[in-house]
Formats: sequence, structure tokens, C-alpha cells
Amino acid sequence: MPSNWYAFAALSDARDATEDLLRPVDRGRWLRLALIALFVGVGGGVPTGGSNVNVPSGGGGGGMPSDVPAPSLPDIGSVAAVIAGVVVLILLLALVWSLIGAVMEFVLIVGLRDREVSIRDPFGANLRPGLRLFGFRLAVGLVSLLVVGLPLLAVFGVGIGVSPAFLILLVPLIVVFGVVALAGSVVLGLTTDFVVPTMLTESRGVVDGWRRLWPTLRAEWKQVALYVVAKFVLGIAVSLAVSLVVLLAALIVAIPFAIVGGGLYLAASAAGASHVGLIVAAVLVALFVLVMIVVGLIVQVPALTFVRYYSLSVLGMLVPELDLVGVERPDEESDDGGDDGPNDDDDGDDGPNDDDDGDDGPNDDDDGDDGPNDDDDGDDTGTGDDFSAPADTVGAYPAV
Repeated sequence: MPSNWYAFAALSDARDATEDLLRPVDRGRWLRLALIALFVGVGGGVPTGGSNVNVPSGGGGGGMPSDVPAPSLPDIGSVAAVIAGVVVLILLLALVWSLIGAVMEFVLIVGLRDREVSIRDPFGANLRPGLRLFGFRLAVGLVSLLVVGLPLLAVFGVGIGVSPAFLILLVPLIVVFGVVALAGSVVLGLTTDFVVPTMLTESRGVVDGWRRLWPTLRAEWKQVALYVVAKFVLGIAVSLAVSLVVLLAALIVAIPFAIVGGGLYLAASAAGASHVGLIVAAVLVALFVLVMIVVGLIVQVPALTFVRYYSLSVLGMLVPELDLVGVERPDEESDDGGDDGPNDDDDGDDGPNDDDDGDDGPNDDDDGDDGPNDDDDGDDTGTGDDFSAPADTVGAYPAV
């Protein structure tokens, strides 16, 4: 594994930082991180609920006069208004959820940086940057939607049915959709991983944060490209691991619920109150879902912490001024000491061409007993020694 690739070198830093934050287990810290994971998310979804809308209808009974009109279906306009209201409500809730998630991105980075996870104070302090991040995400999403939606409207607007011409136009649309989706995902991912810490550290906006990082991202495009690929693979691996653990936990948690629920339902059925048993079973199912949501969020805590520390470590290697976790750049390992090879010119007995110190070989020209061609000092016996004592003064030098 090449040590000079940041995407690989950051794995060990992320692992060490994750262990340092999560061990020993602090229940409050884990629960706060689980709450952050609910909005930030690591391979999980947002639980949603639905409701049924019953439209009351009236009618008479018995002998109804023939001149009274029969009950009619609800007005189409009323049904459309109800559906539109529900859609608007869902959109508003989704926007509020996304806004909270954008602020939580900064709350998470503050906790990882300070090694002390808190929610209330960092949330209030980073509300404005969170609004900026929310606006940027919304803008990228709208641009992506327009890029994909306008060609679709153009195609369907001319009334092209399912025909060979439609299939010919569909192929480039699919390609455009894939390219736009990939580009939007990369932009939003780098914004979350790199720009958010930049905004937090240097008090910048989203666009200004991109301006700050763009020269580095362009100069280190190979490192960044490898990071994007590695992050994608890591995301798949983390999602699979979290899913397997949650599935195993669900099987374990379901056992007591099944035993209790089954027993209560059978008891209610034997007493002739099967509808009560159904109500109890429904309550237990809802409670089971709630428990599994909490368990799933707790399982995501190590994954969320590791993935975010990984991104912060890579950012610290790319831009040392934005290092929030204290990483060491891999290329710094070759700048100090050690027997680094035959051409090392720093220190130590490094090879025949070393020109610094020590007994380095026949061509060393500095000091020490280096060989027959040494021309500096010391007891440099040999035919090439430039020091030759007069014959009448040899006896004045002590024997070595």
C-alpha cells in the first residue's frame, strides 16, 4: 500500500481518532452522536409516517323522494386541494429536516475537533453557516433537477410516444442524467467533507470555502480523485456492515416482542376479544419499530465517527492549515534521519556517496577515518593521505 497516497494513509489516523473518541464508552456521548446521525445519516434513512384521509359522505335512508339527487363523488377540485396540501406539508417537513441536518454537519465537526460532543451550544453558534450550507445544497439540487427535467419536458412536450425516435432520444437523456447525478454527488460530497470544515475553521461562506480549496483540489487532483473513489467504496462497505449489524440486532430484539405479543394475542383471542389482541399487537409492532430506530442510530455511531474522521484526516493532509485532528503528512516521513539509501545526504552511514559525516566510504571528504582518499583530518592512513609529517618530528607525535 503506497504510503504517500492520502486516501490510504488516512485510514489509520481515522481509526485511532475514532477509538480515542468512543472508548471508553460514554453513554451520553454515544446518544448525542446517535441524535446527530439521525439528521446527518450514514447509510440510513429518515423514518416517515403516513395518514389516511377519510372524506365523509352524507346520504339519506329509507324512502328517498325520487326528485332528490343521488349522492355524488367528492369534487375533484377538493381532492386535488387536499393532495396538494399534503404534498406541500411533506415538502416543508423535508426542508426543515434538511435545514437541521445542515446545521448538524457543523455540530458534528465541532464535536470531532474538540473531542467533546455537544449539541445545543454548537447548534446555535453555527445556525448561520448551516443556513448557507442548506441554501447551497438546495441550489445544487435545483440546478440538477433543471438540467435533467428540461430535456424531459422538451421530449414529452412535442408529443413523442413510445417509438424508435423516443428510444433514440432516451439514451442521451439517461447519459445526461447519470453525469449530472455523479457530478452533483461529488460536489455535495466534497462540500460536506472539505468545505464545511473550512467554513468552520476560517469563518467563510460556502462559495468562499470552495475558492479557498479549489487551487489545492486542482493541484492535487490525483489525491482527490483517489479519495472520492475510496470514499465511495468505504461508504458501501460501511453501509453493508451497518445493515448486517442492524439485521442481527433486529432478530435478537424481535424475540421478546414476538413472545409477548403472541402470548397476549392468544390470550385475548381465547377470551373472545380478538380485536383487543390486534390492538396490542399493533402497539408492540410500533414499539419494536421505535426500538429498532434507536438501535440502528446507535450502531451508526462508530461508522459515522470513522467516516468523518477519515475525511478530516485527508483534508489535513491536503491542507495542513485546515488540519483539525492532528495528522502527519505521509511525505514528511522522508525528511528526517535514518539510513534512507545510497544518496542520502543528511546523516548516518548512508552509503558510498554520503558527504556529511561518519565513516561513510572511500570517497567521503569530511572527517573521520574514512579511507585512503580522505583529505580532511584524522588518522587517515593510506597512500592518498595529504598529511605527511617531517622525518625529524615523527617522534613528537604519540603513537595511536
